[in-house]
Amino acid sequence: MTNLTWRPYSPLMHAPILITGGSRGIGRAIRERLEDKGHRVINLDRQPAPDRSTDEIACDLNNPLSISNAIDQAPAQLSAVICVAGVGPIPSHPDQVVRINFLGTRLLIERLLPRIVSGGAVTLIASSAGRDWNDNRTHVDSMLDTSDFESGVEWLKHHPARWQSDPYKFSKQCLAAYTYRAAGLGKPRDIRANCINPGITATALSDDFRALLGHETYDRIVQLSGRAAEPHDIAGLAEFLTVGDAHWINGVEITVDGGYHAGQIADWHPY
Repeated sequence: MTNLTWRPYSPLMHAPILITGGSRGIGRAIRERLEDKGHRVINLDRQPAPDRSTDEIACDLNNPLSISNAIDQAPAQLSAVICVAGVGPIPSHPDQVVRINFLGTRLLIERLLPRIVSGGAVTLIASSAGRDWNDNRTHVDSMLDTSDFESGVEWLKHHPARWQSDPYKFSKQCLAAYTYRAAGLGKPRDIRANCINPGITATALSDDFRALLGHETYDRIVQLSGRAAEPHDIAGLAEFLTVGDAHWINGVEITVDGGYHAGQIADWHPY
C-alpha cells in the first residue's frame, strides 16, 4: 500500500492578488473579504474604490492600450488574478460588451499569467447567462480560436449574426468556456483556473438585467431562487477557489444561483 502524506494547501500571501472590478458589487465584496483576511489586493478598475484606501491601478478593459499600461504598473509577482469587471447590456455599443467582458479579460489574463507564482490561481466571474455555452459551442469556439484582442474585434465585425442578438450572453458564454483553455495554459506551472457563474445578484447592474430579461422573467427567477444573491454570497466561494484549500480544483465552473438551475433540471420548481 502506498503511504500518502497529507499536506495542507497554504494561501500564497507573499505576493499580492490582482482583481478587476474591485470597486463595487461582487468585485468589492471579494476584495474586502480578502483584505480582511490579510491579503494584499490590487484593484484594477476604471473608477477608484469609494470605501477604503487600497492599492489601485486604473484600467479600461475596452482599451488594449489601457490594459498594457495597467500591466506595466502591476507587480512582477502575483499570487492570483481574479476577473470580475464587466458590463451589462449596452444596446448602443454591443461590441463593447464583448470587448470588455471577454476580449479585454482574456488579454489581461494571458499577459499576467507568467507573473502568477507556481501554485497560484485565476478565478473568473462569468454569469449564469453563460452557463449554457456548450449549446452554442461552434460560435463560442470560433471566437476563442482568435489569437488576440484585435483579431477578436475583427471576428465581431465579420460575424455579427453570431452574437448581436444577445451580446451579453455571448460574452459570458465565451468567458465561461475560456475557463478550460486557461486551465490548460496554467497547468505546466501548477496555476489553476476556475469560473463562478452567479445568478441574479443585487448590484448596480440589476436594472440592466431586469430590462434585458423583462420584469416578469426577472421577478420569476428571483422568486424561484428564494431571493436575489448579494455580492457576499459570491465572495466566499471566490476566496476559497483563489486562496483556500482548493488546490485540486482546476478547470471547473460552479453556478451559484440559490438552486434555480437545479430546479430546472429536476423539475421541482412550483411553477
